[in-house]
Amino acid sequence: MRSVTLNNCKNHVPYSGICTCVVICIVLLRIAIGWHYFYEGIHKFDPAAGFSSKGFLGIAKGPAADIFYDMLPDIDGQKRLVIGEVAVDAADAKTKRKTFTEYEKAWDTYYENFLKSNGLDSITGIKPEKIEDPNAKPDEQTLKANQKYEIEAIYKRYIDSLRTGAESQEKEILASQASLARFQEKIKTIRNDTAFEKKRRWDEMMRYRSEAEVWINTLDRLGNALQSDLARVVNPQLAGDKGHIVTNPEKVWVPNPIVATHMGSLDLAVTIGLTAIGLCLMIGFCTRLAALGGIAFLVCVILTTWPVPGYYPPLPSAVGNSLFISKDGVELVALLVLTVVGAGRWGGLDFYVWNLFGKRFFGRFVGQCCCGSKKASTN
Repeated sequence: MRSVTLNNCKNHVPYSGICTCVVICIVLLRIAIGWHYFYEGIHKFDPAAGFSSKGFLGIAKGPAADIFYDMLPDIDGQKRLVIGEVAVDAADAKTKRKTFTEYEKAWDTYYENFLKSNGLDSITGIKPEKIEDPNAKPDEQTLKANQKYEIEAIYKRYIDSLRTGAESQEKEILASQASLARFQEKIKTIRNDTAFEKKRRWDEMMRYRSEAEVWINTLDRLGNALQSDLARVVNPQLAGDKGHIVTNPEKVWVPNPIVATHMGSLDLAVTIGLTAIGLCLMIGFCTRLAALGGIAFLVCVILTTWPVPGYYPPLPSAVGNSLFISKDGVELVALLVLTVVGAGRWGGLDFYVWNLFGKRFFGRFVGQCCCGSKKASTN
């Protein structure tokens, strides 16, 4: 056995046995990949960019497609478009109307919270009387009573529109949902994997989703208009203010003050994650962890796009042509290299972190690893 130092250049890094030109290339690779991730992340913070993971996950293909579909709350709208009956008058339980159950529940919750936040929940609404003197201003209590009356009238009008929509579209929605259920049962037993059959199944699945999306978007816009009209009564400057009344199927799993929807939490996690990974790679801080995070993200991307022949739909030509290995796969391999070599110790903050803390606690473990040894043994 004899030991050989892994040096090919005179100007080599003493503690690693890697020549300076290789170190420079690895640092450039780390910074380039870091900038790619960082810019992807900060671009998604811009509201004008309209970033949402929904479109990307919703077109997943390959063997893991159903896993990504499950990440999207109520992707087919089967929960949000449930139509039930509700009593029109609490005193007369026999008189009922159809309504979108989840939306009416969400609207009721929003309405009650709106009244409480504006101090109107304990006030009785009074219809505004005609004021002979336009310069005369009503006292604060009368003003709030008048606001409560107008708010109640607005809310009743929107609830009536919601119920009318449910009654007029019930047959169409139920027919679409029944057809979707039959389609989902049918594809479990289909063994025909011809290109034509794959395309037909994909197009049919997208058609059901687009039908549900049309109804959901209409209901969401109605909810946005409700919020705007209610806010206008309290503060005219808030007229046109948009929001999103969150239905139960959309709610985030863990309540928090930052995001209210599951989709919003997923988008925020992706945005912050990409930005943090990119920043850490550029400055060389916790490089191995950042690279592993980037690898995990790319694994999800590859599983979603799945560049394997025989799966529909094919990748669009705009992203290039690939067979098994896509551009994301190439970047993943590059991140594996950064993970193994610990590139943050060269021209990065990991140099100081390693010498101040890492070497003391983990030095003996790295010394036993082939990646951390200065010399390689050969016969």
